[in-house]
Amino acid sequence: MTDWAGPGGYWISDDPTLLNVDLVHEWLSTLSYWARDRPRPIMEKAIARSLNLGVYDDTGGQVGYCRWVTDGATFAWLCDVFVEPGHRGRGLGVFLVETAVAHPEVRDLRLLLGTKDAHELYRKFGFTTPIPERLLELRPPGRTTPSA
Repeated sequence: MTDWAGPGGYWISDDPTLLNVDLVHEWLSTLSYWARDRPRPIMEKAIARSLNLGVYDDTGGQVGYCRWVTDGATFAWLCDVFVEPGHRGRGLGVFLVETAVAHPEVRDLRLLLGTKDAHELYRKFGFTTPIPERLLELRPPGRTTPSA
């Protein structure tokens, strides 16, 4: 497990034991557009099967989160990127994505993500728009909100 120092005393860790799962679930299921109403058991399963990064303030309180879904060999999908609203505007989104794409477990893989509104943030790190005809989706019956 590794920690990275960031701006203003903030830091990032990939130690899953530091994650505040209650807080991450609350943020994503109530404040995000992509995971609104995501059930707690689904969030727990996603966290357990992902490479997670938490953002923490100088007191150790969690203020952000993201996770990689990866096979560890060919690709990694960045998802659930979130910074608590009260901590936005301090460069933490950039710090989080910068740390995520440089993480030793994914930095040599094909990196993918999906976003509705943060294209410029991700372009800073070299993400480009793929050929739309190559990306397909199949959702389970009854699933109305994206789970990634």
